[in-house]
Amino acid sequence: MKVFSDEWAEAYMKGLNENANYKAAASWWTGDFMFVVEPSGNLDHKITMFIGLYKGDCTGAKVLKEGEEYEILPPNSEPRPLKEGEKIGAEFVFSGQYDNWIKVLKQELDPIQGLMAGKFKLVGNMAKVMRATKAAQELVVSTTIIEGAEFY
Repeated sequence: MKVFSDEWAEAYMKGLNENANYKAAASWWTGDFMFVVEPSGNLDHKITMFIGLYKGDCTGAKVLKEGEEYEILPPNSEPRPLKEGEKIGAEFVFSGQYDNWIKVLKQELDPIQGLMAGKFKLVGNMAKVMRATKAAQELVVSTTIIEGAEFY
């Protein structure tokens, strides 16, 4: 299964929900994310993936279809459950080039350090994200247990 595919997103959600270290590190966190993977290297199209995160649980994961729009929610908004036919909303957008995402997935680049170095961009409350460094690291660790993941 390709990284950032629907199948991968489901496996990622399962991995997060089975990761006790993530649950502990993110027990206080509320705020859903859109992960935006910009084309670079072997990836020739943009991929946008929703990830629902609420107090240590992953509440949903979905790869948006091409052209499907999402809404950036105001800071500290209540998460909006995924509903068929409704525009997805997320409080945070974390975006970067595919090659940098691969470095994160291979644990060669910490996502927060990548953000500070300008390899990723964040829309949302930077201070809140900075307080969640351990949770961010566990988000990455959870990707490493997905079996059969293939890069483009």
